[in-house]
Amino acid sequence: MRRALASRIQAVALAGGAALALAAAGAGSGLAGSSSQAFSIAYDNHLCTFPFTIVVKASGTPTDLVGFEFTGPATVTLKNAKTGRTAVLHQTGTYAVNPKSQSVSFSGERLWFRPEGAPFLVTTGKGTLNAPNFVLDASHLTTKVIDPCVLLGPTQPVSTTSTAVAPPWRLPNDSLTHIAHAGLIPVVGNLVRHDHVHLDIRVNGRPITIPAGVGMAAPGDDGPCPPSGANTVGDCASGHVWFAKVATAPIHTHSSAGLIHIESDRKGSFTLGQFFDEWGVRLTATCLGPYCTGSGKQLRVYVDGKRFSGSPRNVVLTNHQEVALVFGGASAFRSVPSTYTGGWPGVGCGGKGETSCLLPVKG
Repeated sequence: MRRALASRIQAVALAGGAALALAAAGAGSGLAGSSSQAFSIAYDNHLCTFPFTIVVKASGTPTDLVGFEFTGPATVTLKNAKTGRTAVLHQTGTYAVNPKSQSVSFSGERLWFRPEGAPFLVTTGKGTLNAPNFVLDASHLTTKVIDPCVLLGPTQPVSTTSTAVAPPWRLPNDSLTHIAHAGLIPVVGNLVRHDHVHLDIRVNGRPITIPAGVGMAAPGDDGPCPPSGANTVGDCASGHVWFAKVATAPIHTHSSAGLIHIESDRKGSFTLGQFFDEWGVRLTATCLGPYCTGSGKQLRVYVDGKRFSGSPRNVVLTNHQEVALVFGGASAFRSVPSTYTGGWPGVGCGGKGETSCLLPVKG
């Protein structure tokens, strides 16, 4: 069951959440089979605090790959359904499918969005999704996260200042802006790493809940986990799991069980500081939210039961790691979690010393 859940999480993280209704605005009912198409999506899944519409006009025969539409040059028009504020995005790049290998190469400026979703990323340069696993080669790409909520929202600058208010700490508005602020790039290729970390947060002896949907753009409750209710370990201990309808950062939460999923399409490491930045909660060397070292109290971080000597922000996340972030007086540190016993969602892959996440290529 744990293995099945992990596979399901990986598949949905790549393919997106529940589909929204797609209405063709031009001739024909689909994207394929026409050199020019226009389609509109009424957005009501709460990516932003307001609904907005998307109209895409694209040229070239589209290819649906890993949940994304690949087309030639395109224009994407976004419109705030309440205020009428409009933003127009242009895609000037091209793409090609290798008829032998089925790998997809793309160049120029490319917008990334799902057939049922909003644009969330623009890449510039040359890249490849290498078949059969469709692994992203981004060595010659520059990337920029797009946040429709900012493009269509009020004109004042969006603040990425992390909250210093008392918990509960909920998900931030403008999630894509927070993901970008954390230095994270949403996933577009197949996963090359899939690991798990458990995080405990305790303030003055009280546990703090980490919400489902951190690191997700438009997270949605995917229902009971599992539907039978028979499995209550890992993410399923919370009863429900959440998936992103628009985009997923490489570190995120699927539930409120305290499990951080590392699901990345690029090689690299991730830190606890990045997780708190995308969550929008202040974490410094001495402060957690409004709680700061002083007056006989301290902020400490422990990794697998051992005190970490540096800033909590610098903890590098690794597979099956138990991280405890604790604030309080001397009594708060007498019993600190050293292991996670709730049941890991999977064994992990792609990290240091782990097996590959990719299917073997047949010779």
